[in-house]
Amino acid sequence: MPPELVTWLMRYVSDAAAADGFDVDVVGAEPEDLALPMPRPLIVIRIDPGSRLDWTTFDRSVGAAVFGGSKAAPTPIVDLALWLASVLFDDELPLAAGSPIARVDFDGCNGPYAVPEELDVARQYMTAQYVAAGSW
Repeated sequence: MPPELVTWLMRYVSDAAAADGFDVDVVGAEPEDLALPMPRPLIVIRIDPGSRLDWTTFDRSVGAAVFGGSKAAPTPIVDLALWLASVLFDDELPLAAGSPIARVDFDGCNGPYAVPEELDVARQYMTAQYVAAGSW
């Protein structure tokens, strides 16, 4: 059975953000009713299904977006995105408590980079690639 990676990553990122002093919301899907001004930055984590590698391991690609601030002053969101990349690209993720991640594939870790946004918010995007352990 494939792992439930997005729920674990949302909890892990939320806990890491709180530990590092970031007041953010972490969700698994972009809200349809995103209202401005945003009270705090938003981190959206989504999983792209990948292939099954063997009986219990799966290839998984993660996309993460960081929204907040304004287009005219993107620096705090860029800094938050750089922090998030350090969390998602960490080769010690497999050692975290309860982690379904067996390996971080560095060649699939890209970004962060600015993404065009219709709303007046700064938006950064990145991807991470993992081998994740499921169950038998």
